[in-house]
Amino acid sequence: MRIDGRMIRFGLVVALAAFIVIATLISLRPDFASGGSAVSARASGQAAPVLVFDHADISFADASAIPATGWSRGTLPDFTLLSAARTHRSDPSGFWARVAFDRAPFGERALALNCDMIRDDFVVYLNGALLYRSRDGSGDGMFGWNHPLFVSLPPSMLRPGLNQIAFQVETSPPNLLGLGVIRIGPDAAIRSAADRQYFIGNVMPQIVSGYLLILTVGVLSFWARRPGDHVYGWLALVGVVWLFRNLHYFAQGSPVAPELFWQASTDSIFLVMTAVFAFATSYFALPRAALLRWTMFGLCGVEIVARHVLLAQGLSELPAFLLTIPISVLMVAAMLQACLASRRTDHWLMFAAIAAALVGGFHDMTYSFNIYNGAGFFLQPYGGLAIFLAFDIALTARLQDALVDVEDVNIKLEARVADVTATLERSEADRAKLHIASAVDRERERIMRDIHDGIGSSLVTALATARHRNDSPETIATLSRSLTDLRIGVDSLEPVGGDVVGLLASLRHRMERELKGAGVAFVWKVNRAPPLPWLDPIGALHILRIFQEAIGNALSHAGARTIEVRCDARDDDGRAGILIEIVDGGDGFDAEAVSPGNGLANMAARADAVGGTFSCRSEHGTGTVVALWLPLVRDAVPA
Repeated sequence: MRIDGRMIRFGLVVALAAFIVIATLISLRPDFASGGSAVSARASGQAAPVLVFDHADISFADASAIPATGWSRGTLPDFTLLSAARTHRSDPSGFWARVAFDRAPFGERALALNCDMIRDDFVVYLNGALLYRSRDGSGDGMFGWNHPLFVSLPPSMLRPGLNQIAFQVETSPPNLLGLGVIRIGPDAAIRSAADRQYFIGNVMPQIVSGYLLILTVGVLSFWARRPGDHVYGWLALVGVVWLFRNLHYFAQGSPVAPELFWQASTDSIFLVMTAVFAFATSYFALPRAALLRWTMFGLCGVEIVARHVLLAQGLSELPAFLLTIPISVLMVAAMLQACLASRRTDHWLMFAAIAAALVGGFHDMTYSFNIYNGAGFFLQPYGGLAIFLAFDIALTARLQDALVDVEDVNIKLEARVADVTATLERSEADRAKLHIASAVDRERERIMRDIHDGIGSSLVTALATARHRNDSPETIATLSRSLTDLRIGVDSLEPVGGDVVGLLASLRHRMERELKGAGVAFVWKVNRAPPLPWLDPIGALHILRIFQEAIGNALSHAGARTIEVRCDARDDDGRAGILIEIVDGGDGFDAEAVSPGNGLANMAARADAVGGTFSCRSEHGTGTVVALWLPLVRDAVPA
C-alpha cells in the first residue's frame, strides 16, 4: 500500500487530537493534583473551598446503625474492600465509612456532597439521619456503580460546627466493594464536578460505543463482501466484544440476571484483549498467525477459569489479570518487529493505537485493584476508539490511493483512446488517400491503354506504312519522334515513387534506339540519388520534356557524336538536392551571342514549375551542358 504525506499528516493530526482529548479528560478531574492529604482544599472560583477527602474512617462492623467503635483510617479511593469485609461479616458483605467537616467556613451557602464512585449498594447518613439511599426510589438501577453521586445537603440537617457524613456500603459477589473520593462544598461547584464525572464516566463511553457500533457495522459489511479478507472479520469481533465490554459503564439495567451480566462483563476483558491480538496477527501478517491465535484463545480460557477459581476461594482476582502480561509483552514485541520490518506508516499507527489500548487496560486494572489511582477514571472504553481510528486512517489512505490509481488509469485510458482515435483517423486518411491513389492509378492505366491502343497504335501503323511505302526520311523521322514523344508522355504517367534515376532510365530506354540510329553514343554516368518525395506525374513529365528537348537539340543542331547523362546528389546554397546534366560533344554555340529561343525558355519554365534551377552552358568547339538542379524538399511553387 502506498503511503503519502497526506496520510502521515492526517495521522499526526488524529494523534494530536487524541492527546488533547485525553489531556482534557484528565484535567477535568475535580481532584486532580489534590495533594493526597487527609482533607485537602482546592480553589474552585468560589469564596468557600471544596473539601476533597482522600482518606476516611473505615469500619467492617456488622451493624444496621453507624458503629460507635472499630474504626480505622483508610485511603480513598479503595475498591478492594470485599475480601476484608468477608472476614468480618456475612453476605451481603459491606463496610462503613465516615468523614467529618466544619460548616463554619461555608457560612450560609448551600452545600452538596459528591462521590465519583461507590460500589455497590449504599446508604448515606448526615449527622446520623438518613440522607440518601441508592435503591429506594432513586431511579438508580443495578449497574449504577459508575454513576457519580450528587446529593444536596439540606440546611435543616446541618449543624453550625462539626458535621459527619457516613456511608453504609454493601455488595453481593461478584461485584466489587469500595468507595471513591468524597467531596463536600458549595452546591454549584459540587454539581459542576459531578456533571464532569458523569460526562467522562457515562456519556463519553456511550458516545464512543455509538461510534464503535457504526464502524463495526461498516466493517461487517466489508467482511460480508470480502470474506477472504480476514482482517475485517477480526476487527468486527473486536468491535462486538468491545461494545459489550463498554455496556456496563453506562447501563442501568440488564436483560439477564445481574450477577451473570456482571460476570460476563468482567470476563470480556480477556476476550477483548484476545480479539485485539487476533486482529493484530492478521493486520501485521505475523508469522505463524494461526498458532498465535490458538495460543491466545487458549490462554483466554485459562485466565477466565483462573479468575472464577480465585473468586470461589474468596481470593483476589488480580493474579488472573496478571496472566495477560506475558502474552501482551510477546505481542507488543511481535508487532514492533513487524513495524520495523515493513516501515509502513499504517503499521506504526495501528501499533500506537493497540499500545494505547493496552496501556488503558493496565491503567484500569491498577485503578480497580487500588494499585495506582492514575487518571481517576477508566480509560479502557476509549481503547477500541483508538484502534478503529487507526484502521479508519489506513483504510481511508488505501481508498485515496485506489481513487488516485483509478484517476491515473482513466487518464492513461483517455490518452490511449486519444492515441487510438488519432491512429484511426490517420489510418482512415491514409485509406482515403490509398483509395484516391488507387482510383488515379486505375484512371492512369485507362488513359495509358487508350493512348497506347488509340494514338499509339495509329502512329505505329502510320510509321509502318510510311516505311513500307518508302516515304521521305523526314516523314518517317517525324512519325518516329512523335511515337517517342507519346511513349515518353505515357512513361511520365507511371508512378516512380520519387526515383529520378528510374525516370532517367525510362528516358534512356525510349531514346537510345533513336540515338543509335543517328550514330550517337549514349554515355551513362548516373549515380544513386536520394528520392524526391514531391515528384508526381506532372513533375516527371516536366523533367522528361526538359531532357528530351536537350537530347533533341543535340541531335538536330550540335552534330554531337556522344551524349553523356550525369546524375548525382549536390547541395546548392546549403540546400540538399540532385544535379542532372546532359552533356553533348557537339559543336557548341556562343551562349552570349545567341539569343535564347523558345526551346531554352520552355526548359527554364518547366524547371521553375518543379521548383528546380535550369542552366545551359556552351562554347564553340566544347559542346553544350544542360543542367537541372532539383531540391529534395521543394518550396511551394505556383500552380
